[in-house]
This record gives sequence, structure tokens and C-alpha cells, in this order.
Amino acid sequence: MARNKNYQNDIMFITQFTRNILRILGVWPSLKGERTMIERIHQFLLICTSNVLLYSVLIPGFLFWILEKRTHVKIQVFPLLIFGFMTISKYGNLIFREGQIKRCLKHIEEDWKNVTSMSARNTMLDSAKTGRRLVTLCGAFMYSSGLSFRLILPFTKGKIVNAQNITIKPLPCPGYFFSFNAQASPSYEIIFAVQFISGLVTFSITTGVCGLAAIFVMHACGQLKILIELMRHLVEDQWQEKEEVNKKLAAVVEHQIRIRHFLQLVEHTMQQICLIEIMGCTAIVCILGYCIIVEWEKSNTIATCSYFMSITSMMINVFLFCYTGEQLTSQAEKVANTSCELEWYRLPNEKARGIVLVMIISNLPTKITAGKIIDLSLKTYGDVVKTAVTYFNMLRNVID
Repeated sequence: MARNKNYQNDIMFITQFTRNILRILGVWPSLKGERTMIERIHQFLLICTSNVLLYSVLIPGFLFWILEKRTHVKIQVFPLLIFGFMTISKYGNLIFREGQIKRCLKHIEEDWKNVTSMSARNTMLDSAKTGRRLVTLCGAFMYSSGLSFRLILPFTKGKIVNAQNITIKPLPCPGYFFSFNAQASPSYEIIFAVQFISGLVTFSITTGVCGLAAIFVMHACGQLKILIELMRHLVEDQWQEKEEVNKKLAAVVEHQIRIRHFLQLVEHTMQQICLIEIMGCTAIVCILGYCIIVEWEKSNTIATCSYFMSITSMMINVFLFCYTGEQLTSQAEKVANTSCELEWYRLPNEKARGIVLVMIISNLPTKITAGKIIDLSLKTYGDVVKTAVTYFNMLRNVID
């Protein structure tokens, strides 16, 4: 029997934005059991359509980059290719790790179902609302920067007349289409529309991945806050019955073990995606910085603003991953401090010894990493900024 009768509404609330995005992409796991045949076919078609849209931009763009002779043009196209490879890699991870994502969501569902008190539910809701705000922020910047880059920027460039007196209509993403004439109507309009829709898929994948990370990590933060309250209630009364102490100590240990298990599952599920995000965004930011200087020297205000918005969205995306990691580490430190400050001497001798194990587990490092290489924290975010600036300066000196 569920202790929280509204747990289904709570789950719908905390996953609403992310669930809608990933469901459109065909990678939101079914929490109600196995999918029917019609649902599987529908999911397969969504995944195939999304992959076709992604590769229809990446492959022509890669061919264009290989055949292009001008260095500055290659540099300007390179961020698009990196972002395309990042998106396809993250989408592949979402597809192949659907089972693990489902296990994480099932774990969250069980936690909401078994909420023991209204104060614990409010604590979990506060953390969940923070996760929703982070996803909304990521989506707002990602879609706005993508809209400017794939829709507004091509129109502002206008038609270009090359040295052979041939009029060229710019596309959102340059590409090589062999003998196919991409400038003739309606071919140009079709390619333009495909690249724009592909951009929507790309930005949806990035926002969905950020949403999953925010849901998982902020849920863990909420559980750690509840753990602190359980620890404090363990020794709140000086005179307690032996059975009551046993129940409270068992509740603390079980809750602590459950959180550790959940974080291990989240780490295993998200570590590769986080590594792709951190490494890729760092490379993109340093190249876009060079592109901003180039466009600024050409007095191309609109292109400069578009590149600047792209940099902003990349940096905010990295910041959100690092911020959630920092929140988890900070909350884990509070748990460790609380365990060390417990008034264990108020408990019976044999029960006081049990607190030692709780303290040991509480003081173990609790963090989320990117590929078990990079810790997600605000310090890492500062390192990303410094690395991007360093490589940007190096690129500018080499090109100049």
C-alpha cells in the first residue's frame, strides 16, 4: 500500500518537461510495463526518423569540411561537426541505456510512493522544483540560440554572389551534396527545412539529457536532506525504548544504503553522456570564441550575436551539469557533518556503537563524475572556462 497516494502526480510533475521531450525522441522508457507491439513500432519509427534527420546534416557537413580548402571556413564549420557528433553519441547512449534509465526512474517512483511524512514530501518537492528550473533554463537557452543559428542567421546573410557571378543562397549548415543542386527550388527549401528540423532534434536531445541529469541528481539531494532529518531524530529523545531506537537506526541505515545504490546506478548510466558533454562543449566554446573575433572584425553584428548566444548556451549547459554535481557534493558534506555531530552518548552503549558505521559511510566521498575522469563541480566549471580560453588564444595565434 502506497504511503503517498499522490505519488503518480508527483512523478508527472517532476518529469514533465524532460518526459515530453524524450517521448518525442522515442527514448522515454515505459514505467507501466512492457510496451505493446504498436508502441514498439511507434518508438522504432521515432528513433529512425531522428537518426535520419541527424545524419542528413552531419554527413554532408563532414564531406564539406573534408573538401573545403579555406582554413577559416573549416574552423567555422568545425563546431557544427563536433556538436553533431556529440548529439549522435548522446542519443545512442539514451537508446542503449534505456533499461538503466528505467531502473533509475523506477527507483525514484518507489521513493515517492513510500514517502513517510508530509515534511519529507515537501523536501523532495523543493529539490524537484530546482531540477525543473534547471531544465527550463537549459531548454530556453538551447532553443533560442539554435533558432538564431539555424533560422535567423541564414536569412540575415542574404544571397551571396561568388567570383563566378553565381548567386548562392546560404543554408543553416553548409554541406556537400555531390551533383545534387541544392540551390534550385524547391530543393533549397526542402534542405533548409530538413536542417531546421534536424536542429530541433539536436537541441531536444541536449535538453533531454540535461533534464535526466537534473532529475536524478536533485532527487538524490532531496533524499540526502531526508537522511539528515532521520539522523537528527535518532537521538532527539534522551530516554527511548530499545525497540524504537532499533527502528530508527534501521531506517537510517536502509535509507543510506538506498541512496548509495541509486547514485551508483546514476553514475553508471550518465557518466559517458556527461563526459561527452564536458569535453565537446569545451572544444566548441574555444572555436566559437575565434569565430566571434572574425565576425567582429568584419562588422557582422548579427553573426557575432548568434555565435555569442551559442557560446552562452554551451557554457550554461556545462554549468548546469557542474552545478548539479556541486549540489550533490555539498549535500553529502552536510550529511557527513551531521553524522559527526550526533549526540551518540545519549543512546544505549550497544546502539551507540552502531552509529560508528553510519559515520564511516556518511564520510565516504559522494559525487557524480564524467566518465570517472572529471568530477562534476563548480571547480570543474572553472577549469572548463580556463581551458577554453587557453585553447582559444592558442588557436588565434596559430591562425594569425
